[in-house]
Amino acid sequence: MSDKHIFIFGLGYVGTHLAQALYSQGWRVTGTTRNPGKFDPDLAQKWHILEFNDGTEINNLAHHLSQASHVITTISALSGHDPVLATHEAEIRAFTRWVGYISATSVYPDQQEGFIDEAVPPAPTTKRGKARLAAEQQWGQICNAEILRVAGIYGPGRNAIEAVLDGKARIIEKKGQLFNRIHQTDITAIILAAMANPRPGRIINLCDEEPTPQADVIRYAAQLVGQAPPAPIPFEDADLTPMARSFYQSHRRLRSSVIGPELGLSLRYPTYREGLKSLLEHVQAKR
Repeated sequence: MSDKHIFIFGLGYVGTHLAQALYSQGWRVTGTTRNPGKFDPDLAQKWHILEFNDGTEINNLAHHLSQASHVITTISALSGHDPVLATHEAEIRAFTRWVGYISATSVYPDQQEGFIDEAVPPAPTTKRGKARLAAEQQWGQICNAEILRVAGIYGPGRNAIEAVLDGKARIIEKKGQLFNRIHQTDITAIILAAMANPRPGRIINLCDEEPTPQADVIRYAAQLVGQAPPAPIPFEDADLTPMARSFYQSHRRLRSSVIGPELGLSLRYPTYREGLKSLLEHVQAKR
């Protein structure tokens, strides 16, 4: 076993950024994806990439895990079950080193007043939030995983500036709608800090310091690129999927009592304004 070998279930947006950061620090990377062909062949030679789809098994997973010093999963609970534990609970149970589970802040209840930190008991109201909480509890019971509850994710290739420039941004007006975000750079930094200062079973809220309506973010992004923001659409008239509609129901002010006090971190992008400003040059360079 290497002391610096991460096994990542789910090389998606969060998992790939984390893998890139660790690889640049000399870590070995093994990870899973539904589509190994999406990775550049040069990268595929540097990382050990395994195919994994819900309902399938990873060949010789016990051997791969025996080589790892850390395990983290970014794979969402699907159809009421966790895909990793559904097929590989025995191998996960046998892993005795650091494990992290990427969850979401949808496990918390809506709250009209005050802030929600890690001490607030989860009480999800949506189907997605309930599935997340069930998966959290499974990972906690099986391997005492650290639970990383992530707010709205944005970063390179996934942000309001690009949505505005592509004509895909919408302002949905919903009175009381409020939530936090987190820049991908800060997500990676918090995960690395948790790995360096482990506390099994710990819960961490990965969130910025300014909960705000989505409309404010879109308007600010439009301002940065010198465009008029899209006309607002009343929530009642918006054509939304059930998942998107549940998103606009949220009213949560989140904060963390772990990131600063326990991990000693300051967010690089404490609000969406710093985060979007940092992305502006990156977006313009691609166009």
